[in-house]
Amino acid sequence: MRISKKCVTAALVAMTTMSSTAFGQALLVDDFSGTGGPDSTKWTVSTQNNGSPFGCTFATSEVWKSGGNLILNVNPNTDKCAEVKSVKSDFKYGKYLVRVTPSTFAGGNTSFFLYTGTTGGATNHYEIDIEIINGGKTLHTNYFVKGSDNGGKNVKQFNLGAGLVQLGFEWRANTIRWFWVGSDGKENNYRTANVSISNNMNLFMNHWYSDNSASGVGFLGEHTGGGGQAKYDKVEVYK
Repeated sequence: MRISKKCVTAALVAMTTMSSTAFGQALLVDDFSGTGGPDSTKWTVSTQNNGSPFGCTFATSEVWKSGGNLILNVNPNTDKCAEVKSVKSDFKYGKYLVRVTPSTFAGGNTSFFLYTGTTGGATNHYEIDIEIINGGKTLHTNYFVKGSDNGGKNVKQFNLGAGLVQLGFEWRANTIRWFWVGSDGKENNYRTANVSISNNMNLFMNHWYSDNSASGVGFLGEHTGGGGQAKYDKVEVYK
């Protein structure tokens, strides 16, 4: 997420199970092995402050690899948080998957999303979102077309179990499908949106908290001072 979003809660819908997880040509695979910072051929680390409703500034000090995970840390004592952006800027149609253990503190956001354009309602702004909010218990899905999420009508939310999850979305010429992957490798659908987006985008992951403004609280709830790590185990993108 790069700008404020209106939070609209949707009822949990019946999920459809796919027979198997189908993969095509690999465009990006990273299991975050090793130590130090993220692979600089794949990721850049953000250092900017996005302004409201973000309550913290992205910093290199809050991004590192450990135990086979990419750690995106939130440090409320220094108002620092974390974001990485793909070096590849022309992601388009394909399947996008992330295995992640989200943070669980109030008012936080653990995310995985595609983005291009300028914030503030610009017509060049397009976006496809997976965001884990509500103390790690809610999956927030959304998309932006020409700077708009249709007054929040593009948002749907779903209950999410605790701990490590594998989530994804499949972006095609006329649809976006969000899903989770079970231990058996099968995809279980959350939703499908009938929408045409053809703009190239960067892939982002970030971890941050609300500034407790009206828009921040409306989206993420009140941040009560908590912090900690979001642990990204693996990212995969297939054409």
